[in-house]
Amino acid sequence: MAGVLVKSLSQRKCFTIEASSSVKDAADKLTEFNIGAMPVIDSQGNVVGIISERDISRYICNEKLNLDESISKIMSKNIISCDLEISVSELMETMTNRKIRHMPIIDKHKLIGIVSIGDVVNHIIHKYEVENDALRNYINGFS
Repeated sequence: MAGVLVKSLSQRKCFTIEASSSVKDAADKLTEFNIGAMPVIDSQGNVVGIISERDISRYICNEKLNLDESISKIMSKNIISCDLEISVSELMETMTNRKIRHMPIIDKHKLIGIVSIGDVVNHIIHKYEVENDALRNYINGFS
C-alpha cells in the first residue's frame, strides 16, 4: 500500500527552522523537541535545506566552534524528499542508498512533514507483529 506510512506521518507536527538561525538555535530546538533533524526554510516558507545532529557534529569537529554561525553555512542543501505516495520499501531503499536518516515530505511544493528511518523501521516491525499475531491465531484455531 503506497503512502500509508507517509500519509499518517504528514498529520503530525513538523518542526522547522529559518535559514538565518544560528547553530545554537538549531541545537537548542533539536534538543527541546527531541528530534534528529529539521527542514530549513527561507522567509517565504520554502524548504532550502535540512539541518541535522550530524551536520552540527561535523561542524563542531571541523571548524572553530562559533555557535552564532548561520545554519545556512552548515546545513545539507541537497534536499532528498518524498511525496505522499512513496511506499515503505521505496523509503527504506532511498534512505539506505543515500545514507540519510530523515526525509522531508513535500506535496505540491509544500512541506507537510518529515519521515525518519526510525519511523520506517517501527512501521516494518509493527507490520510483522500484526502478521505474526494473525498467523498465531490461525494456527491456534486448528489446535
